[in-house]
Amino acid sequence: MLAASAALAATNGITATPAAMTFSYTIGATALPAAQTLQVQTTPAGTNFSAVISGSPFNAAWLLLSAANGVGPSSIKVQVNPTGLPAGSYSGTITISATIAGAPVTQTVAVTLNVSTAPPTITATPSTLNFTYVTGSPIPSASLTSAFVLSSNGAALPATVSVTGANWLTVSPTGNVSLVGLLNTITVTVNPTGLSPKTYTASISIAAPGATDKSLTVAVTLTVNAATPTITGTWPTGLIQGSGASEVTLDGSSYYSNSTVAATGFTPASTITVTDGTNTTSQTFYIPVYPAASTALALAVGSPLPSGVAGTAYPQALAASGGTGPYTYSLTGGALPPGLSISSGNLSGTPTAAGSYQAWIGVTDSSATPVSTAALLQIVIAPAGSTTLAMTPPAPLALGAVGTAYGPVTLAASGGSGGPYTWTATNLPTGMTLSSAGVLSGTPSTDGAFGPIAGSTVGSNAILADIPAADLANAGMLRMAVTTPPPGGGTSNEVQFQIYGPGPQILAVTNSASMAQGTVAPGELVAIFGLGLGPNTLAVFDPATPPIPTSLPATAPSTSVTINGTAAPLLYTSAMQVGVIMPYSLAGTSAQVVVTYGNLVSQPFTVAVAATDPGLYSLAASGSGPGAILNYDSTTGNYTVNSGSNPAPRGSIAILYMTGAGATTSTTDNQLIPASPAVTPALTPTVTIGGTAATVLGAQDPPGSVPGVIQINVTVPSSIQPGAAQPVIVTMGGVSSQNGLTMAVK
Repeated sequence: MLAASAALAATNGITATPAAMTFSYTIGATALPAAQTLQVQTTPAGTNFSAVISGSPFNAAWLLLSAANGVGPSSIKVQVNPTGLPAGSYSGTITISATIAGAPVTQTVAVTLNVSTAPPTITATPSTLNFTYVTGSPIPSASLTSAFVLSSNGAALPATVSVTGANWLTVSPTGNVSLVGLLNTITVTVNPTGLSPKTYTASISIAAPGATDKSLTVAVTLTVNAATPTITGTWPTGLIQGSGASEVTLDGSSYYSNSTVAATGFTPASTITVTDGTNTTSQTFYIPVYPAASTALALAVGSPLPSGVAGTAYPQALAASGGTGPYTYSLTGGALPPGLSISSGNLSGTPTAAGSYQAWIGVTDSSATPVSTAALLQIVIAPAGSTTLAMTPPAPLALGAVGTAYGPVTLAASGGSGGPYTWTATNLPTGMTLSSAGVLSGTPSTDGAFGPIAGSTVGSNAILADIPAADLANAGMLRMAVTTPPPGGGTSNEVQFQIYGPGPQILAVTNSASMAQGTVAPGELVAIFGLGLGPNTLAVFDPATPPIPTSLPATAPSTSVTINGTAAPLLYTSAMQVGVIMPYSLAGTSAQVVVTYGNLVSQPFTVAVAATDPGLYSLAASGSGPGAILNYDSTTGNYTVNSGSNPAPRGSIAILYMTGAGATTSTTDNQLIPASPAVTPALTPTVTIGGTAATVLGAQDPPGSVPGVIQINVTVPSSIQPGAAQPVIVTMGGVSSQNGLTMAVK
């Protein structure tokens, strides 16, 4: 029996079971290892024995026995207390001694204590990461990157880092990492490109099978906030009063599928008339009215701005309301009178040309996300010394507020018989009146807002707004805004959409070559831009059936144009542009341009009149860039278009085309130019190419052309430097053509 059991030890009558014991302990455990039982038998039974401990460290002080002696057979509880011991393996011995038959007898039992460190615990700090992004902000940016620290409190162990639930989330390093008790920084980056505004969630998983907690999760939240929408303009910029329901594009940024459009206000087009008893003139006024205590950013002036006089300094401070000051101002469309500019919040300078000018003046505030808006303002510049009856607003028109008394503002006039003047008005904002003495006053009762407008988002930069016919029933300025709901979002700046009166609307009168506006000369070809000027389909004068008509098309409804009451020859007409020849009889310092289409007549549009207004034609019909210039080869007799790839040799002949030369040897403005006699300008032109004077070989109206077009043949100076864009300038009567027109020279 004894030989069959390896667990029994018997020597001289003592048997100890088991012959060896093993205890295991993990540092930090809350309970000590369980006690084990040692069975001691003696032969003969009833023999006294003792038990002694030995070992290391400190003589195996960690080994405890429930009894140091006993009588066999007996049992002893064996315990260990490894508190304070470092990790390692410790050995102890229990020696059992007895005296049997007068002789000493011993038996030993080996005890092993294995002390180990606890499996490491992994920790991620912080355990949650939150990112916020506003659409349109830069990507990448520092705000889109963060980090967490991954650490272990024990032995080295491997771990894997991975992302679940999002392709917009990346971590570095990813995959396998080694944790050795050091601080490991894991960089986390989000890329919200293409994400719509809402809250997104994902997680970063850390797996460490050898750790106590085996896995961790770092929660990541990305909130994409919609930027506040911005409207930059509309297409078209306006419609004729009484138009049916129309789709209008709102250009801008930060539009989303859930963005909505609303009409936020309406300013009626008021017609104000002044008479001195003999002469009468009318002008359109726009006096915007806003809700009481409105915080919307607005250019705090109505239209028109105070008038000016050509050659006289024009100082005018601009003003804004709402938003967050300080404000900056800029020209965002249309045209200021030549000589005027916007700087440091002022519209100032010395206007050089009389006329009526339409300018979109914008204002931008200083909020964290700047807001902008613009207003269409008319500025009338009278010719120097003019005695024509004209309105001369002494100061900018103030904005109105619902429920707040307006002004009073006293209007002014000049010219005519010198007064007294009598004033009348139609279609003023509700609650306002104009006295016969020209005093604007009253308390506006409505801002004219119409409410929601159906719309569909085409993309982040365009919304199609379906403006109902009811919103287009009256002439004026319709204000609109776009709102995007949270997260983020908000309400955009207001945009003004012009609803023109029922008649033709003249927006600009320009030299057809230079595209400069403000001044015209006898015989000049001009382009009139606007709305409702003629038929939707272009109608063009037929050169095979002269004379050049004063009405186009031949069948009603037709377009006609008068200049100071004189019918002008028409070259073409359409809804948005009309080409006319200024009558050679044109005289004085200013002229009133009036367009009639069908039975509807525009308001007079003032232009300055000068003896010459030279403009050179360009290839792009824009007034700038490569000129519409021909190279002439005297050897072959060939004409070719001048260009960067076909420059004119120095010393060769170049042919220029211009209009605005003024009087010619013919006063006929409605017949094509005859082959003989030659029609030549009354004034001799001078030409510079690349700043060097060019020899003028001749100047005349080309035979077969319409009146007002002048062909100038010049010799390209031999002394100038070759270049693909040498500036070309024509001067007549001390007036020079536009800058920016060029030709290529080799």
